[in-house]
Amino acid sequence: MSKIKFNSPSLLEVDATMHLAKIQFENDKWKRYEILGEGQYNKSGSYLVPSLPVEFHCHGIGDYDFSNIEELDLDRVNILAEEEGIYCVPSIFLPHHQLDLFILMMNNFALKKSNGKLSNILGISLEGPLLASFAGTPAKGNWAPTKEEWSMIASCGSLGLIYTVLSPDAMTKDSYLKEQITDDHPSIEWIVKTLVENGIKPALGHFQKNDPIHTSELIKQVIKIAKDTNRFTDSTPVITDHLFNDMPLNFKHTWRTSEERKFRLQELYESEIQGWSLDNICEKVGQVPGTLIKAAAAGDITICMNFDSEHVDLEIVRKVVELIGTSNIIAMTDRIDTDVMCGQELKKNGENNLWYQGKGYVAAGSYTIDRLMHNIRSIGFNESDIWNLTSFTPLREAHHLHQLKSREIVPFSFVDETKTRTHLMTANPELTLV
Repeated sequence: MSKIKFNSPSLLEVDATMHLAKIQFENDKWKRYEILGEGQYNKSGSYLVPSLPVEFHCHGIGDYDFSNIEELDLDRVNILAEEEGIYCVPSIFLPHHQLDLFILMMNNFALKKSNGKLSNILGISLEGPLLASFAGTPAKGNWAPTKEEWSMIASCGSLGLIYTVLSPDAMTKDSYLKEQITDDHPSIEWIVKTLVENGIKPALGHFQKNDPIHTSELIKQVIKIAKDTNRFTDSTPVITDHLFNDMPLNFKHTWRTSEERKFRLQELYESEIQGWSLDNICEKVGQVPGTLIKAAAAGDITICMNFDSEHVDLEIVRKVVELIGTSNIIAMTDRIDTDVMCGQELKKNGENNLWYQGKGYVAAGSYTIDRLMHNIRSIGFNESDIWNLTSFTPLREAHHLHQLKSREIVPFSFVDETKTRTHLMTANPELTLV
């Protein structure tokens, strides 16, 4: 295998500013590392980034289904992430009977992190268990924890649990989980306050579809509670699950089959997408996604959104980014590489690259974060925007952004003229070169 060698005329800093530079790397060493004023050397278009992309909401890599906790080898997952040149936040569906096993896993994860291991795994996340509408998610990963069980989950905040997806309308009368709710189950207010106090972000998603106005009010309440309780000085206290999926909508957001795609342009036109604004967004897209978009534009939450072109159409994605900006959006893949997720068999239908479960619901994606970077570039966003969406913003939300410059060994990505990315871990040039 040949050693990495490059000359970079530009550097993209983690604050998303591009600088002219004179950087040379050869024989595993920095030969030159000189950062100049803001700008980019456009004759080549190549640049260096002191970071890696992040698989922020990812259900599996390689042979590993992250929800198969009994067989999950985080050391091996970390090696796969290193080889791919990415950071990863494994997202797990947690069956009720495996709560104790999850607590044990989180303690082992924290111990390994404290010993300097698993450097490419930023933290862990849960999708559920409190979901009002589970659609393509595994049914056994949806249940209503008691106050004692929520306290157990909350204790994982200090162990590396970054967020848990929950539905603010999970306890209302038409919720899938309503029949499970007893006097032993806490209120949404208590759950949100407890999670945030323990350093865990509520990630809002999987909403009911029968009363969007009421659901949007519950979203606003959760955001207020989280902001009032907030202990995060470096990030937003609330994020979301994937925008537009599993929520009530006023428009069509994706065209996944060849038959549907025949009507794509006409239906995009009918959605009046060019006229969307923060003033009319609730009317245009629906009360629930509109409320989330407005909160993200205000800087109160960070939205996760699929950029694979199949969960959500890229024209819709582009408009949302234009409305919010790239500082409060995370590009997510929803990726898994295996055909089983939390015991649920998956298959593809030949019309797209999504994974479907047995009832025909979309269960996950299959594209990598590098493919998403290509997609974002294809709809006209610049390199700073691309890295905000795929790296800098998710790193911020995982409380990792400030750690990059202080480390002795740091990650880099070199993007050449063809926009092919090469990654490396090497000595921090700001510490080794004067």
